[in-house]
Amino acid sequence: MRRSLGILAALFILGIFLVSSGRSQTTRTRIFHSAEVISASRVGIPFNSVANGIVELYLTIDETGKLSDVRVARPLASVTEEAVRAVKTWTFAPATMHGRAVTSQLTVCVVFCPLAYQTPDLPLTPIDVESQHPAAATALPSVSPEVTEARYPPDGNARSVGGTVVLRVLVGAGGQPGLVRVLKDEPSMTDSARIAVARWKFSPAQINGRPVISGIILAFAFRTPIVNSY
Repeated sequence: MRRSLGILAALFILGIFLVSSGRSQTTRTRIFHSAEVISASRVGIPFNSVANGIVELYLTIDETGKLSDVRVARPLASVTEEAVRAVKTWTFAPATMHGRAVTSQLTVCVVFCPLAYQTPDLPLTPIDVESQHPAAATALPSVSPEVTEARYPPDGNARSVGGTVVLRVLVGAGGQPGLVRVLKDEPSMTDSARIAVARWKFSPAQINGRPVISGIILAFAFRTPIVNSY
C-alpha cells in the first residue's frame, strides 16, 4: 500500500515538473509578441501609376498602440506615399515583452501587383541603411524581420476586380513563414496571396543578437483590370 502511494506521489510530482517545464520552454521561445494590426484599410493605387513591386515600411508602435513613426525602408516610385497614407489610417495593439506592453517596430510590406507579369519573382531593392535604426532607441525588436525572397500572387491576369488583401505572417526564429492570419479579406484574391506567401523567405527578427519569433504584415494591392467598352 505504501509502495503504491509512493509511486502515485512520484508520478504526481513528475507531472507537475513536466507541465512547468513545458510552460517555461514556451515562455522562453515566445517572450516577445509583435504589435498587431486591429483594422486595416484599402491601399490606393494612383490611376496613372504603372509601378509594380514592394514598398517596405517600418512602423513604430508605442505601448498604447499608437502609431508614432513611419519610415520608408524600400521605396517605390509613385506609390510610396499611398502606402504610407494607408497605414496611417490603420489601428494597432502594442507589442508585449514578458507580458508587458512595450514600444516596438513593426514591418509592413505593401506589394503592388501587376495585372500581368513576365516573371513571378518580385524584385527586392536594397533596404535603406538609415531606416534600420529604430526611431525609438528602446523599440523592439532591435533587428526587424526582413523579406529575402518573394513572388507575386498567381493568376494576377485572371481577376475581374481590384482591392487589398492584408495578411499577418508569423516568422519563426529560423526565418520560416508560419501561421498566416487574414486581416483584410478580398474573397477573390486572398487565396492567391496566401499561396504566394507560403513560398516567401525571410530573415528573422532579433533581440539582443538572438533570433526570435515575430510577426510581419504583408499587404497586397491588386489593380482593377481595365475593361474596354465598345
